Amino acid sequence: MLKHILYCIMMVLVAAGPLWAQDRQLSGTVRDDRGQGLPGVNVQLKGSTRGTTTAADGTFRLGVSGSGTLVFSSIGFTSQESTFSAGTSQVTIQLVTDDRLLNEVVVTALGIEKSAKTLTYAAQQIDGAKLTQVRDANFVNTLSGKIAGLQVVQGAGGVGSAARVTLRGNRSLNGTNNALIVVDGVVFDNSNGGQVSSDFGGYNGSDGAANINPDDIESVNVLKGAAGSVLYGSRAANGVMIITTKRGKAGRISVDVNSGVVSESPMLLPEFQNTYTQGAGGKSNTTASGSWGAAGKTYPNNVRDFFRNGVSTNNSIGVSGGTEKMQTYFSYTHNYNQGLIPNNNLTRHTFNLRVSNQISKRFSTEGKITYVLQDIGNKIKVGEESGIVMNIYKIPRSVDLESIKTYETTDGVPTYWTSSSIYMNPYWTINRTINSEKRNRITLLGQANYKLTDWLTLTGRISVDKYFDRNLRSFYNRTLLFAGNGGTYSAFDTENLEQNIDLFAQGNNQITKDIKVNYTVGAQLSKRFNQTIGATANGLQIPNKFDLGFARALQPISGLSQRQVNGAFASATFSLRDYLILDLTARNDWSSTLPAPHSYFYPSVGVTAILSDMMKLPDVISFAKVRAAYTRVGNDASPYLLQQTYSFAQGGTNGFIQRDATQAIPDLKPELTNSLELGLDWRFVQNRFGIDLTYYKTNTINQLLTLGLAPASGFSAQYVNSGNIENHGIEMALTGKILSGRALTWDMTLNFSRNVNKIISLHPDIKKAALAGGFGRTSSPVVAEGGSYGDIETQRWSTDAQGRYIVDANGKPVVTTGQVAVGNFNPKFMMGFQNSFSYKGFTLGVLFDGRFGGVITSGSEANLAFDGNAAYTTAFREGGWVLPGVTAAGETNTKAINAETFWTTVSGGRYSWGEFFTYDATNVRMRELTLGYNFNLPGNFFVKRARLTAVARNLFFLYRGKAILDLPGVPTRQLSFDPDISLGAGNFQGVEYGNVPASRSVGVNLQLSF
Repeated sequence: MLKHILYCIMMVLVAAGPLWAQDRQLSGTVRDDRGQGLPGVNVQLKGSTRGTTTAADGTFRLGVSGSGTLVFSSIGFTSQESTFSAGTSQVTIQLVTDDRLLNEVVVTALGIEKSAKTLTYAAQQIDGAKLTQVRDANFVNTLSGKIAGLQVVQGAGGVGSAARVTLRGNRSLNGTNNALIVVDGVVFDNSNGGQVSSDFGGYNGSDGAANINPDDIESVNVLKGAAGSVLYGSRAANGVMIITTKRGKAGRISVDVNSGVVSESPMLLPEFQNTYTQGAGGKSNTTASGSWGAAGKTYPNNVRDFFRNGVSTNNSIGVSGGTEKMQTYFSYTHNYNQGLIPNNNLTRHTFNLRVSNQISKRFSTEGKITYVLQDIGNKIKVGEESGIVMNIYKIPRSVDLESIKTYETTDGVPTYWTSSSIYMNPYWTINRTINSEKRNRITLLGQANYKLTDWLTLTGRISVDKYFDRNLRSFYNRTLLFAGNGGTYSAFDTENLEQNIDLFAQGNNQITKDIKVNYTVGAQLSKRFNQTIGATANGLQIPNKFDLGFARALQPISGLSQRQVNGAFASATFSLRDYLILDLTARNDWSSTLPAPHSYFYPSVGVTAILSDMMKLPDVISFAKVRAAYTRVGNDASPYLLQQTYSFAQGGTNGFIQRDATQAIPDLKPELTNSLELGLDWRFVQNRFGIDLTYYKTNTINQLLTLGLAPASGFSAQYVNSGNIENHGIEMALTGKILSGRALTWDMTLNFSRNVNKIISLHPDIKKAALAGGFGRTSSPVVAEGGSYGDIETQRWSTDAQGRYIVDANGKPVVTTGQVAVGNFNPKFMMGFQNSFSYKGFTLGVLFDGRFGGVITSGSEANLAFDGNAAYTTAFREGGWVLPGVTAAGETNTKAINAETFWTTVSGGRYSWGEFFTYDATNVRMRELTLGYNFNLPGNFFVKRARLTAVARNLFFLYRGKAILDLPGVPTRQLSFDPDISLGAGNFQGVEYGNVPASRSVGVNLQLSF
């Protein structure tokens, strides 16, 4: 397939080459009203599709023929035209600041472009150029701190992990809370199935967002609320990220190269003690599992040295060109990422071809094909049960890392420093437990536009997104917990297919002199298909012969899911003198997952008033807008809930059919979200300063819950529709051009958001439910009536009626009988502070961001404490620790204990009293730092633009939260893990257990244009 794709690409480029070569080059410079070069100005040849943008110093080059007119436009400046003749070779233009209007055009639902000032809902846009310097294997991780109200949580499974992207809080108990991703007007499959749902652990599935190549992105526009996303139907209840990719431009062939290399190292690791050796009871013992021995020689770096300094590279080339009738854009990007864990690597090839045709004055077409080949080697198992990180943290402090690199005997028997039924030598884990994933993904898009009249355009669009994942898992013979006799081997393929067909008409009419209307009417058909086929060999006839044909017992892996949604939609925007806008939208969906007639309807209404156009305001106010919107948006359910399902199981003579234990819900209702949004957008001092402020409130009803049933019913549980989850909060974006001199500039953006969640109701028979379906062994994220989504419950140190801690007769803490609340995993508010400086050819970018509030329980810290490896376990090793508390009888505690007794009691090993290891998740960090230089090149040089940038990400923390339980005599314990990294990208959040550490990246990036 790859060979055929490359052949087609080369034919298109060869055919278009002679047409591109006919142009001559027109050079120019665009300056602002202070004489400084303006970057990013759109330069368009009037009456054609030919155009370009200015470089960082305001210069541009455009292929032209003969004479014509150039149109210059940029956000915050008045558009201007300039004519040129056949003999003109150089153009200089000066744009004037537009004090009254914001002419920015943003891409909204279905790829429809609208003026930013007319929107009745909150939207925030990022230029694609800001995503291609400081990079990550999954581009959405680089959005942290850049969008108010957007939270990104990265999966803990190393490179290629899925990411969780939420807007305005969590609202769905069993469905996804991820924002919808739309690329070029078409929904992009961002499935991230198979996420870890408890701290027991496992392997996480990959997501789709990682397959989006940032080098191909023109812009990202985030529609945060339901009002902006209602046209996308069921899947857009959580907000939408609309991605517009690059397309070809008429003129000479232009080539852009982006090449970078970074070094990745652990940013944050636990603090280890380096005084006491392997042993127990204060005596050294080389077969002990912990470090409770005598003082002696230790190896301070025996954990840090296990992690490697990974090297990651990206190399991208984009080619653009064409004529006024046809434009072509082709790109190829190669990404290679090394994880911190040895053998954990990602390699990705991305090919992209986009061709636009203006076939006639009224008829145009566009086609795009993207092919992604991705290979993730040795995906990391996370969680408690013999995950790689836990196996590393179990190393006693006096064990030399070199001594355990020989992880097996000549007979293939694993070597370990003690006996265990769970944990293993980490070098065995990375070399003898293999989990790889290979993905082939192809995305096709075809679109045709026909201008029926000057005021009505018909658009048809079809897209196909198909990808295959091949997963191979090998557990060598004698791998604890996971290997059968001779080893275990799994091989399974997953096929995902999504097809979308859109047909809609867009029109605009001048009703009266002062009133005009823009409208859209259309329909959509969406089909999704998922199938998994494979098998697991539970034991192998020949040890470590990883082939299903050698299975001792073969267990099939199979799954099938199909669904279809048909939708009809309409929207109309009425404008009175361009300063009073009424926006009406409605959509009706028919989903195959709902009972007949399968239908649900949801509308939206919004109003915008441009006050600065309606009335005379003080000169200091450049622009003033207020807006309001009310929306209802629906969300259907997963397939196969309406009728009772059955499964085939091995056994008996020919196997047997068994009824699934959860009773179906034939009267299933769609999940509905009602949303109210109020906002304002004001700019001051000739648009130098601005504030965009939004208040929102959402209520999501008809949650899908599981209700336990009595065994006599024949079922263990049944599905029920109930519940009301409320989110309300504020979002604010402050912008400022602090300095705007001819030599030095300073632009600033401050993002702030706060979301408050409340569980209004669940069900008459369900007052509390565990998120993701299970309670954790360290802590459990739950939802309970009167509480908030993501409340954390765990065992705590018991207190009496006066709030005093209780100890037993031996002076040890007494634990609560059950799990009780210790906090909530969601931050109380988030902030991002972005600064851009420029001085002559130099640019400096600095991004600080932080999350404030919320708690996370660490299972890793509990294990480190249990083993005596944590730094804080050195206090009271010799005893004399009298805990501040009382006995059950209320008498003051006088019994002294030592550190080993205390920490082994409260940690409990694998099952801990979570309050002792729960941390305030507040943290502030320097998220990104870039220092670049734009080279001043001669006009006749073959390289047209060159930029070299030093880049860094996750450099350091300015502040880290502390343990919520302050223990007298023990040094203050700070966060030893990154709260922005979670066990998985699903709804199970708030518990850290064996997470791969966050990485700090430092490197360089080179961008060239030819």
